[in-house]
Amino acid sequence: MTSNSSDLEHMVNKAAVEAARMGSQVHQRAKKILDQMSSDTGESKDYDMPSIDLLETNEELVALVALPGTTKDMIDLKVTEESFAISARTTPRDMTYLSRETSQKGFKREIKLPEEIKPEQVKASYENGILEIHLPKLAVVSAQRVSVD
Repeated sequence: MTSNSSDLEHMVNKAAVEAARMGSQVHQRAKKILDQMSSDTGESKDYDMPSIDLLETNEELVALVALPGTTKDMIDLKVTEESFAISARTTPRDMTYLSRETSQKGFKREIKLPEEIKPEQVKASYENGILEIHLPKLAVVSAQRVSVD
């Protein structure tokens, strides 16, 4: 019975070591991804990072960016084939802030896109605090019917 107990203890110890090793690998990968994301976004501690929803159709990507407290004239949007960058200033209110959870400088964020787009055809509109960006895909893949001879 002692050898069974010893074998079981050895297996448990081996499993614990393997779980710790795997946990460490997961932690390292997660840290690498988060570090990459923060460098990709070009985030700065002086600016807020706006929330972004990225949607997809067959023809385009659509980004919905929350930019409260700004106007369309205060938004700077730059696009390349692989990414887009947003910076926007905010207008302070003519009141005394008792609490402020938003940056006085505004918003800044850069997003790498999952596929290439046509930057010259990008269209954007701003309404009710949401910037809507339409990013046409570079290669639209659609099935073509082929007749068989």
